[in-house]
Amino acid sequence: MLKAEGRLAIVLPETYFHAPKTRYVLEYMLRGNNLMAVIDLPHHTFRPFCNAKTLLVVLEKGKPQQKFITMGVCEGIGHDHNGKPLYRYDENKKHFTEKIWDDSIDIIEELKEPSHPNNHYVFRIPTQNIKGAVYVPRYYWKKYIIQIEEMAEKEKFQLVSIKKLLDKGVIQSFAGHGSPEARFKGLGDIPYVRVADIVNWSVYKNPTAFIPDFEYQRVKGHGFNLKERDILFVRRGSYRIGSVAMVSPLDLNLLLTKEIQTFRVIDEDNEYDIDAFYLLYLLSHTLTQKQIYSKVLIDTTLPNIGDRWKELKLPVANDVRHRKDIKEKIKNSFLEKWAGQEKIESLAKQFGYLTT
Repeated sequence: MLKAEGRLAIVLPETYFHAPKTRYVLEYMLRGNNLMAVIDLPHHTFRPFCNAKTLLVVLEKGKPQQKFITMGVCEGIGHDHNGKPLYRYDENKKHFTEKIWDDSIDIIEELKEPSHPNNHYVFRIPTQNIKGAVYVPRYYWKKYIIQIEEMAEKEKFQLVSIKKLLDKGVIQSFAGHGSPEARFKGLGDIPYVRVADIVNWSVYKNPTAFIPDFEYQRVKGHGFNLKERDILFVRRGSYRIGSVAMVSPLDLNLLLTKEIQTFRVIDEDNEYDIDAFYLLYLLSHTLTQKQIYSKVLIDTTLPNIGDRWKELKLPVANDVRHRKDIKEKIKNSFLEKWAGQEKIESLAKQFGYLTT
């Protein structure tokens, strides 16, 4: 309905700007038009009335794509998911201030000079730097990336991507097996592990989700077999993305939902001293978890990191002694824990196959 060279400002679900299944919508918008600006809106923007995660888009009809796209990231919009006022938190004093957290006010000012080096929320990105048809601003937010790099440098860490570890043959990765038929849940003795079962570095075995061996074999098929010390990583579902657990000697027969990725260290003689215990630590580290914010994109209401977990950079300590101290202490803690779990399981069987 726009005239030639007319401008459109519209709020749309974020899923249209990264998800392959809705790529046709993005392609339609970009075909022969100029994407001027994209503003990342908080998930709370339309809550409590609408739960969809959205972006604000400005488009010019019938004009060639400009070399730079203006982007902005709004983290707070003035209210929480219940619609109540959201106040800024003072990290130094550890209390909430009386100032409403609404980044849109600063964004409006920064949009007047989108290339200004002192901008915190607004920036410009070369169109040619768009990766894999992802047009979500926080994915490209350099201020956020720089903060993480500065923190790593201060703590004397080197940032090593998961992709680099895969390419170097330090680790392997496997996608989850899949889901059993619902009618078999609770009718067997093989645990079906879902996202919510990855808790405190361990796997929770929910008896109501146990399935028969034949269903386990059917779903797993020719998929991979779990090994002791494998690391389970939540890559999709609710807000638990990034949660990790280590597979114990008692967890080898598990059926994993596809939302769980498995990492396995296959070369412990590597330049980073990474073994399974140190990898667990690195994936759990604050600097790794902070990166998840810019890697997780929303499919309407459901967070999804896709294959972007490969881009996560792990904070490996430069000090070799520090690395070895951490992994040795974590290893000893797990070995003691597993020994206790084995005793408990043997008691449960001795006294009548109790549910523990």
